[in-house]
Amino acid sequence: MNYYIKDQFQVMTHLELDESYKSISELSHEVVYYLYEDDGIEAMGVHRVEDETFFQSHRETLKGKLCDDVDREVIAVNLKKMPLPLNKKRKPYKVHVLGLGDVGGMMLSALRLIGGDTLEAIGIFDLDENKVKRWCYELNQIMTIDRGPYPPVYGVSMDDLFNCDAFVFTASSRIPEVGSGVKDVRMFQLEANTKIISIYAKMAKEKNFEGQFIVVSDPVDLLCRAVLSHGLRPEQIKGFGLGVMHARACYYSEYHDMTYYKEEGRAYGPHGKHLIIADSISNYNQEKALLLTEKTVKANLDVRAVGYKPFIAPALSSAAMSILAYLEEKSHYSTVYIDGVYFGCKNKVENLVYVHTEKNNLPEQLLERLSATYKELKSFEF
Repeated sequence: MNYYIKDQFQVMTHLELDESYKSISELSHEVVYYLYEDDGIEAMGVHRVEDETFFQSHRETLKGKLCDDVDREVIAVNLKKMPLPLNKKRKPYKVHVLGLGDVGGMMLSALRLIGGDTLEAIGIFDLDENKVKRWCYELNQIMTIDRGPYPPVYGVSMDDLFNCDAFVFTASSRIPEVGSGVKDVRMFQLEANTKIISIYAKMAKEKNFEGQFIVVSDPVDLLCRAVLSHGLRPEQIKGFGLGVMHARACYYSEYHDMTYYKEEGRAYGPHGKHLIIADSISNYNQEKALLLTEKTVKANLDVRAVGYKPFIAPALSSAAMSILAYLEEKSHYSTVYIDGVYFGCKNKVENLVYVHTEKNNLPEQLLERLSATYKELKSFEF
């Protein structure tokens, strides 16, 4: 994958592309204008589109000028003068986690169990110091003689919260009790969680945090936008809520003659009522896709109906397992930044910076659903 680097803004206006390409390994902390290429399989690059009009009017002119391979073309242009992220570290990573409630505790248990090859250490923070002590005691005693390694777990202070490679936000306001009648728990939590996460987003900016700001608390897509509004780079922010929706779709597909979903299906959008489940991207069936979407969206209500809060599967499928896959540069479900919106989809990220999304020929009915959800997220105002 190649990028064109130039420090003069006039290059964009006059298209004076007079310098050679540079590979990722040669890139330094400079201005990067062109971040997108298309090889027909994956759309590659940091997802930031600043000027759609310029892109549309110059697409054919740019085609071929920025790409060595004739089968590639520029699919988007970044006009804003933004520096290339400095984060070049490879695993193992140091991760700090804020929030030790149901989701945070379950997620941490899994990270301790299966994160040893990826995580150097896990720092934890909560306003309740006894919670921190409790989880340090418990987590560091999870081990067996025939497995490992196990990342050590330790408490961190507020001042050291962002002294890490990845910061994971799992704190949350009060979740409605079982039987409360609240159907969309995500949106119920939005206002309070926005206030909480904004405190730490501001802190991250003030400390010039260069790592990844990972959002697990609901609603992840909108909370990612809240973090962005405080000055972090778009590619620094990742939301993890879609993994469990894919897992739930896999579960319910077995009961509705759609076992093919595991291989052919996809989950898109937010973790909530605007979720999109496609039963198959190669042989899409609108009726089946809508049925599977409905079952998936209401899955949490099935757990509540038997008297429990549905936090175990989200903490493991959306958070722990997906976060590890992300850090390991493997395919997973999380948000990607697309023109002001954090949109959930299957993706993988190279070096914690360069996003690789799928490129599929999708049917018109599915595209209409995707467009409607995107517009809904785009129109939301805090």
